[in-house]
Amino acid sequence: MASARRRSLQIACLVLSGLAWIAPRGAAAQPAPHLEWAEDLVFNLAPDNNEYNSSPSLITWAGVSGARRYTNRTQCATFLTELLKRSYGFTTSSLYDWLGSTSPSAAVYHDAIVAEDGFERITSLTHARAGDILTILYPASESSTGHVAILRQAPRRRSAAMPLVPGTVQFEVSVVDSTSSLHGTSDSRMSSGGRWATGAGFGVMRLYTSVTGGSPIVGYTWSTATTTVYYPAALRPVAIGRLVMEDDPDERPRPRWRPGADDRDDARPRDEDR
Repeated sequence: MASARRRSLQIACLVLSGLAWIAPRGAAAQPAPHLEWAEDLVFNLAPDNNEYNSSPSLITWAGVSGARRYTNRTQCATFLTELLKRSYGFTTSSLYDWLGSTSPSAAVYHDAIVAEDGFERITSLTHARAGDILTILYPASESSTGHVAILRQAPRRRSAAMPLVPGTVQFEVSVVDSTSSLHGTSDSRMSSGGRWATGAGFGVMRLYTSVTGGSPIVGYTWSTATTTVYYPAALRPVAIGRLVMEDDPDERPRPRWRPGADDRDDARPRDEDR
């Protein structure tokens, strides 16, 4: 296990006895509350209430804090930020104390994982699990700083398919994120009529490692389609991190529906059906 660099970070976490301030330590036990809240949102989110935007960023869950419906208005990094607020009681002040920003970008989250600042960096895909945070850092010349997604399950090795990269092994990674670009035709944001919506949803990305499968990630594709573009990690660095928390995960606020390990891909009724 990596030795995480500890900053005198104060993370706000809602516990049964009230609001408690804690510092990060070892990796949190599963299930990860931020993943549960993310899945509960997507399973119940109507397309009309799902938007890839951040003016301002907003997520609501029906029946929580007076909200009457599920809504999402986020981009990739703000999606994670809103989930951290809901799951662990983060505030803009505590985020700023930790990451130096009240609304951290994808690049800020990526750098925090690499520095192991509030995260344990997961350097081998064989050690990655549901709830881990996947970050991609884009070149400075691009309009976006990168991408952020949450793993829904441990990466699964797959048969090699185009684009082929000699000396590598391919893994499928099921993720939940907020994006304006679908992760292929199996993405949950794609309707049966071939239309697609932006915002929060489920998709599958592909990661590449060396033939051993235990080395750092050497590249990725946005989807598993054979026509998707391969990006080497030398151009777009990839880092996976696990939040390190000190409190008891069973005492954190939870969504109404708590997914089990064997039903993450089951269909759930959307907001308009409830």
